[in-house]
Amino acid sequence: MASLGSFLLLACFVTCSYAAVISVIGARRGSRPLIESGIGAFYLVAALMTCASAVMINAFLTDDFSIKYVAHYSDSVQPLFYKITSYWGGLDGSIMFWVFLLSVFGTCAVWVNRERHRELIPYVVATISTVEMFFLYLMVVHKNPFTTSLASVPADGKGLNPLLQNYWMAIHPPSLYTGFVGMTIPFAF
Repeated sequence: MASLGSFLLLACFVTCSYAAVISVIGARRGSRPLIESGIGAFYLVAALMTCASAVMINAFLTDDFSIKYVAHYSDSVQPLFYKITSYWGGLDGSIMFWVFLLSVFGTCAVWVNRERHRELIPYVVATISTVEMFFLYLMVVHKNPFTTSLASVPADGKGLNPLLQNYWMAIHPPSLYTGFVGMTIPFAF
């Protein structure tokens, strides 16, 4: 499962890079097929990030302690609610959650405005993709949430920090990230 997650993040990075570059090239050349290819790649990033997020949440739900992030932020007796919120309980998962939200918001923004701002959309795709590329680079190179234990797999995880095991843990990060990530959309336009 960890290798699938790492592959999905790498595929996201490559696809995102393609979307950013090909959208600008298409806009400069006035090539509708290149622009559509960039937009399609942009949509694919959202699909890949959704899959990567599903893999991570599945790792938490199935107690896959071979993944260091899961072993550090979950344990076998942790309630389901906190296993799900553990997804954004640490830095690696928070970055992943950030990119997931950005890809979904970006896809929605491009989809809604694709006809109204036809000449602007390639640059919107390039701008949002560049921001996503930054965070994907951090994940792929420095803070991969799918890193595995090279030694033995622990029998149980450390569990989520007790300070984070409350109702507000489920509300605070998503609402905060919605605001932070949401500001990328008007920035791109």
